[in-house]
Amino acid sequence: MGNARRRALGVAAFASTIVSLWSLDAGAQQTSVVTQLGWLRNGEYAPIMLAEAKGFFKEEGIDHKIVDGGPGKNPIPIVAVGQAQFGLATNGMTVVTARLAKDPVDIVAVGTLFQQAPAGYLTLAAPDAPPAKPKDMEGKIVGTQVGTEYLFRAFARKSGIDDSKVKLVTAQATVEPLMAGKMDYFLGWVVNQTYQIEQESAKADAPDTVKGKSWRAVRLSDWGVRTYTDVIFTSGDTLKKNPELVRRYLKAVQKGMQYGIDHPDESVEILAKFPGQVEDARKLAWRFKIQNPLYQSDYSKKNGPLTMDPAVWTDMIGFLKEGDQIPKTIPVSEAMTNDYFAKK
Repeated sequence: MGNARRRALGVAAFASTIVSLWSLDAGAQQTSVVTQLGWLRNGEYAPIMLAEAKGFFKEEGIDHKIVDGGPGKNPIPIVAVGQAQFGLATNGMTVVTARLAKDPVDIVAVGTLFQQAPAGYLTLAAPDAPPAKPKDMEGKIVGTQVGTEYLFRAFARKSGIDDSKVKLVTAQATVEPLMAGKMDYFLGWVVNQTYQIEQESAKADAPDTVKGKSWRAVRLSDWGVRTYTDVIFTSGDTLKKNPELVRRYLKAVQKGMQYGIDHPDESVEILAKFPGQVEDARKLAWRFKIQNPLYQSDYSKKNGPLTMDPAVWTDMIGFLKEGDQIPKTIPVSEAMTNDYFAKK
C-alpha cells in the first residue's frame, strides 16, 4: 500500500473518530426533561409533539419525554415537586390561583399554546343561520361546568347581556345534552366537542334535535373575555437554577409551533403516527383548520410564537378577583414572564 493511500486512510479514520467522539459528547450533554400534559396527548398539544418528532428538542440538547394528563392528574403539583420540569395548564388562570392558594405553589407561566382561547358557548342552528350573538342567549338555557360560572358573569358584563334572563345549568364536558335539546347553549371548545356535533349531525339516523344542524359558537375571547389556554409553566426553582434550559425548551416548542402552522398536512401525518397520540388523521386535519389560527394573535406575530401579552394576564387576574376566586390581585410579573424568549 502506498504512502499516499495510508495517509488518506489515516485521515479518514481520524475524522471518523472525531465524529464519533462528538456524537458521544452531544449525547452526554442531553438534559432529560419531562412535560406533563393537562390531558391525554392529542392534536391540542401539537407543538410539543412536533418539537419531539422533528428533533427540535434534541437540537437544543434536550432528551424529552411527554407524560399524559387525565382525571386525577393535575400538572401543577407534579411540576411543583419536580416530577416534571414543565407543565401545560389547561386554563392559564390556575397559575394565578395556585400562587394565591392557602398553601402557595411557586409556579410561573413562561408561554402559551393558544393565543386565542377556544372556549365558547356552543349552539346548534340551521346551516344558513347567521352567526350567534350574546343577546341570543337571553331567555335560553346555558350549560356550564362547575366553577366556571364566574366567567359567564364576566362575559355577560362585557357583552351587555342581562344575565338574569339566562338560566344556567350544570353541564359536564360532554356535548350530548346540547345535541339532545336539553340545553340551548353549552360551554365547550371549538376544537373539541364541535367535531362530535359535525359527525352526529351527518348521520342518517340522527335525532331531529341535531340532524342536519351546524354548530355556532359565541367565543368568550371575541367578546372581551380574553384568557390563555394550554399555558406552559415551570417552577420558580427551575427558573432560578436552570434559566438556560427554559430558553432552550421554549425555542424548541416555538419551532414545533411554527412547523405545524407552516406544514399542516405533514404535521397530520407525523402526529397520526406519534406514540400514544389518540386522534386519527381525519380528526387532526379537521382540528388544524380551526386550531392553527387560534395559535396566533397580533401580539404573537409581532413578538414570536408562544409569547404572552401582559394585558391579557391583567384581564385574567381581574376576572378571578371580580368572581371571588382569589383573595387579592397580584402583579402580572409574579404570574408570567416573557423573559426566556429570544428577542425578535
